[in-house]
Amino acid sequence: MKLEKLITEFAAATGIANPVAIEGVWKFAADDHVFGITEDDSGSEAWIFGEIPAPSPERADAFRNAALEANFFMRGTGGAVLSINPESGAYTLMKSMPLATATPEDFFALVEKFVNTLATWKGISTATQEAAASEAAQAPSEEVPSELESEMTKGTDEDAKTLFSNMLRV
Repeated sequence: MKLEKLITEFAAATGIANPVAIEGVWKFAADDHVFGITEDDSGSEAWIFGEIPAPSPERADAFRNAALEANFFMRGTGGAVLSINPESGAYTLMKSMPLATATPEDFFALVEKFVNTLATWKGISTATQEAAASEAAQAPSEEVPSELESEMTKGTDEDAKTLFSNMLRV
């Protein structure tokens, strides 16, 4: 199915009036999570992507290690790929879907799962920023700070939360 048709049906189902692609990218927001949808040059795959803010400098290495582990067979990314923008240091989560066999139901499920995974990783990145600030104010501890525990219980991607928990113990 053509991406434009899937976008039109998605927009109608979610109450978005007249979605417009700018330079080939449709932008959407769900619960403060902005994501884009585009297609590859051949028009055979849809790509959905969103940015995750860079973690604090104190946690950058640990977050990067967790992202690399999550990318291993995509076990902590909901089937998406996490990558680093070399210019900004921000992370990008991206997932693709073949359009030839895509149905509106498949597309809606892809968007929902993607937004949940994006929210999980944004929460982890934010938690690392909050943890760094908290740690600067207190003595180091072997335990996971309570604000991280509560952040880790959000979202649906259990593997990402497990990887992040392991990352804090390193």
